[in-house]
Amino acid sequence: MKAAVAVEGRRERKKRELREHIYETARQLFLEHGFETTTVEQIAEAADIAQATFFNHFQSKNAVLAEMTGEVVGRLNEFIEEQLARPVSAQERITGFTDRTTSEIAQARSLAHNVLLELMGTGRQPGKPVPYLARVNEAFAAIINQGQQRGEVRSDLDEAFLAEMVVGAVNATLTNWMNDPEYPLESRMREAAAFIGEAIRPHGESGND
Repeated sequence: MKAAVAVEGRRERKKRELREHIYETARQLFLEHGFETTTVEQIAEAADIAQATFFNHFQSKNAVLAEMTGEVVGRLNEFIEEQLARPVSAQERITGFTDRTTSEIAQARSLAHNVLLELMGTGRQPGKPVPYLARVNEAFAAIINQGQQRGEVRSDLDEAFLAEMVVGAVNATLTNWMNDPEYPLESRMREAAAFIGEAIRPHGESGND
């Protein structure tokens, strides 16, 4: 019985390692050549496997892209956690988040475009918010809550609403970029962060004071 378990463990490990190899190969090809132009045949050739082996692990190249969306959500939450750990104001944390997000997108604009499109459609149901936005809203609510406790953020509106507005502004900027390849994402994200910072300040305060 023990030997059987050990053999099964090795088999599962090899299967997982092969899947990871295919995934990383596909990711690299998407980065180098673009998602649209990369084919399953090219992925299989680069990974040194048969196309049938690819399909044993992924239904299509879109399935690889869909898996990348989970990483994106994880990265966004990492960025927010990084900002929560910084001993700075809520406004500076929001700016830090938008800077990190924009920097990541700039490193692979074409792939980021496709991943974000996939992400915005993942699990979406009519009349309900995009699932990934709901998770990011919760994380931003923590930034807002801490800012309210320190008197940096207006308290006449609750943290959930303010977090929703913050994420909405960032998401609108990203959506505009996805719809227009000439959209100046970097400058608009900086402007969005500055606008958000002013909008959430307590009444009577100004960032120029």
